[in-house]
Amino acid sequence: PQPRQDDEGDWHLDLRGLQPPQPFVATMRLIESLRADAAVIHLQLDRDPLPLYAELAARGWRAERIDAGSSEVRLQLTRLG
Repeated sequence: PQPRQDDEGDWHLDLRGLQPPQPFVATMRLIESLRADAAVIHLQLDRDPLPLYAELAARGWRAERIDAGSSEVRLQLTRLG
């Protein structure tokens, strides 16, 4: 999946339809590629990516679940600091 950047500078990554570990790998790849001033990423997923949370925290990111209904999981990732 290709991330896209909106007019406000936030990044969006649609990971629906991917099987583990692909969403984890794609998210880590995006985080590692971003400049230091990139602060917000929006993810769309089919399931709650439980292994992702600890890795995000270790890399200085916070994940917040956004209400999206029952068919998908939406997360907003914010760089801390």
